[in-house]
Amino acid sequence: MTLEQKINFSRPLTHISFYLMLAALTANAWIQGAPGIIYFLCLFPLAIFIPGLIVNNTRTLIWICFVILIYFATAIDNLAGPSPQVLDWVEVALTVILFNAAMMYARWKQQRGKALQEAYDKQEQEALQQEQEQQQSAG
Repeated sequence: MTLEQKINFSRPLTHISFYLMLAALTANAWIQGAPGIIYFLCLFPLAIFIPGLIVNNTRTLIWICFVILIYFATAIDNLAGPSPQVLDWVEVALTVILFNAAMMYARWKQQRGKALQEAYDKQEQEALQQEQEQQQSAG
């Protein structure tokens, strides 16, 4: 699998799992009959990443990985409680998928950026050498 194929696979997986995570959190709060402030407290830490996710910002992906760990710990705590719900299992699965997809997507994007930078630097160096050779032959 090439780097571009990996990126093309992980990007939609990251987006889908992110939005499914928001939906699962909303559904879980709704089932529990939570007041509006709980919706805000549950969804806001993830919702602030939506603009960065839309423009595919690498730093946003990295921060999603940090923040999603809080949701993972909460979901595990809910599962260890007296009456775990099906959505708690869904949240655990989605946090694992989202963490891994975002982490690998960020890594592969950085690798692609590094490869593009190296190719650009090589091209610049070759152009500089050609220019120096032309100056030496003219002078």
